[in-house]
Order: sequence, then C-alpha cells, then structure tokens
Amino acid sequence: MKLKIAIIGSKIPVNAIEEVINEYDQQLEVVSFVCKTLKEAPMHTIEAQKFADVIVYGGPIPYFFSKDVLNKTTRTVFLPYKGVTIYNTLMRIYMTYNFFPIISFEALKTADIDEVYEDLGLSHIDRYITVLGQDFDTEKTIEEHLKLWRKNKVQVIVTATQSTFERIKEMKIPVFLLKNTKQTIRETLDHGILMAIEKKKHLSQITVLKCQIDHYDKDASKEIKGEYEAIKDEVLTYGQQFFSVSGESSENIITLYMTRGILEKATNHLRNFSIINSIKSMYSQSISLGVGMGDTAEDATFNASKALVFAKEHGGDCVFLINEDKKIIGPLGSSNSIEYQLTQTDGLDNASSLTIRKFYAWMKMFNKNQITTRDVKIGMNTSARHATRILKSLQDKGIVQVIGKETMSHKGRPRQIYEVNLAKLENEV
Repeated sequence: MKLKIAIIGSKIPVNAIEEVINEYDQQLEVVSFVCKTLKEAPMHTIEAQKFADVIVYGGPIPYFFSKDVLNKTTRTVFLPYKGVTIYNTLMRIYMTYNFFPIISFEALKTADIDEVYEDLGLSHIDRYITVLGQDFDTEKTIEEHLKLWRKNKVQVIVTATQSTFERIKEMKIPVFLLKNTKQTIRETLDHGILMAIEKKKHLSQITVLKCQIDHYDKDASKEIKGEYEAIKDEVLTYGQQFFSVSGESSENIITLYMTRGILEKATNHLRNFSIINSIKSMYSQSISLGVGMGDTAEDATFNASKALVFAKEHGGDCVFLINEDKKIIGPLGSSNSIEYQLTQTDGLDNASSLTIRKFYAWMKMFNKNQITTRDVKIGMNTSARHATRILKSLQDKGIVQVIGKETMSHKGRPRQIYEVNLAKLENEV
C-alpha cells in the first residue's frame, strides 16, 4: 500500500524531514512544498489535499496558517516545539557560551519552556516567552524580541521560524533556531504514517446505499409506473459516479455498493446528495436513501437497510446513515442533522425508540425545557403532524405535560406550551 505524504514548511525543517523520511523502507511517495514565507502554507495545503494521505508541517505556524483551508477529513501532523526540541536547543546554547544566558523564547505554551527549566534545575534563571498562536505575525514577533534586546533584558534569542532567525541573524544579534532532533522527527512521521494508513482503510471501507421510492404503489397507473422506471434509471446513472456495483434487491429498492472514499468525494463529504432534489424536481415522486457502512458487506448492507427505515420514518425525501459504530446520522445535508447512537435493542420496527433518542439529542441542543409543536417541527425538520405525535407519545409516558398556551399576536389557534422533564427523558433514552 503506497502512501502519499506532503511536507509543508520552511526550507530547514523540510530538508530535515526529507532526510529522516529516506530511512523508511515503506513505499512512500513524498512531495515537498518549501515556503518562502509561511503565509504561503495555505496555498500549498490546498494543493496537497488533492493527493496526500497525510500532511506533515515543519512546525505549528504553517499548520495554524492553513487551518481555515483544511478539510475535516485531512490528516495532519506538525513538528512540535517542546520537550526534546527545547533540551536540544539549550544544549547548543550551553555548548556555545558555557553558561545558560537569559533567553527570549517562542513557544506554543509557557509551560513548554518552564517544565524544561524545572527538569534541568534552572528555574532560578530568568527567561522571556512569547506565546505563539493562530494570529502569529512575524513582524510583531521580531519586534517583541528586539524590545527585550534593546533594553538589555536578554542575551540570546530563540525562534521557531526560519524567517525570524534569518532576519535577527542579519542584525548580528545572538539567535538560535529551534531544531527538532531526528528522533522527534521520526516520532512525528510515525504518527503521521499511522494516520495515513488509517485513512486508507477508512476510505476503502465497504459502503452500501439503498434507494426507495416514497409512497410506491404497485397498482399505480401506467403513467406513474413509467415514472418509477425513469427514477430507477436516474438512480443507476447517479450510481455510476461512485463506480458502484448495483443490483435491485426488491421491486422498489435499488442497492448500490461502493467504497466510503468514493461516496465522500462524490457527495462533498456526505453533505450533498443531489439525486434527492433532482428526482423531486423532475417527477411527481420523491425518494429516500439509506447509507450503511461496515467492516463487511453484510454489516454495511444491514446498516443501509436500517438507515432507509429511519429515512422513511422521518417522512421520506431524505438521507440517513448508519456507520460501523452503529451511529445514526441524519438527515444528511440538512442543517438539522443530528448524530445519535443506535442501541442493540433497536429493531427495524422500533422507529419510536429512534424518535425519542433523536428528540433527546435535539432537546440538548435546544437548551430549553419549554417547547411548542412548532419548535419540534422546525427543530427536528419534520411535519406538524409528526411533531404532534411525538409530544402526544411523550405526554402518555409522563415525560412532557401541557403548562399553558401561547399568547398569539395574530389570528389563529394558540399553540399549547409543553414542559419537558429532562431527567425522565434521559431515563427513557
């Protein structure tokens, strides 16, 4: 299994990573992006995400600069500025001066420096620390160091970035660049490679998509039956973009087999199932989709069947997913999508249990215990009738009770206000 690794950073850390990566016997395809300035990191990150199984950054700063362009599924690691790296730098300084001078450091956390000083018994020696963050600015960081230098408060500057190191060195000021040891680079690469292998397995996971026409009628008119056939053709054509193997498991269910990686790529990480709106716009029918993932084809198929049941129970015209951990997510592509755990006692006919758990998940997000039918309708993305049934069922269980009615500012019947006993609801779940 060949892994593709992208390296992004300044020249010195990139060269150091390349030197260590040459030791590996594994099949690794490495592409390096050397940044003239670290603000180029996002541009290189966008390019690297097109092919890399993992991105290795030469430090936290290029990673911070790139966070806004990183996809949720992108695996990343960066060389740390702590622990052994700090020890190594202090040793180089001591070897140069034969004593420990007062230093102006850069670090992600003050504790990263303080802990090393404590371990070495150097807590009594003054030091100054500039904390690096996502708003890192080279000019401001240099100025912080220079202020301390001009006031004779420090004797040496230690920086985490090559650009800062080169600028200060030109000023003939004693400066050291934080350099990771080969062992630290090796440990970072090992972690990144494990993440890349996990991603490969993740993307090659067996995935099954089941599609069903809502409100299917086997005794429908010839015209409607013609729509049924056209819809099936549309779904099979849609499946071609997944390079899927397909087969109709029943009169009204089309099953598509694919890998998770292909499905995620074609649906923008499970956010866009265009076939749903496409069918609705072209025909008088709608469809529901159930997506199942699993370690075996049998598990994935079972999860897809269950997910389809939950999509239908939700009212159809939507997509639900059950993954290998038996987590239900849906409706996919909706701002009201909720994730919750499927319990072992759930059967294909136990949709009410699912609804209660979904209601509980929504209530935790809603963060109130007084609601109306309209709140439930909007919050759970369901029909007014289904929202009423949910509240009626919970009222019968003693979980909710009517405490009053809304004061209406317009014509219409005032809605009842329900109070939810959150403790009882949690016990029911």
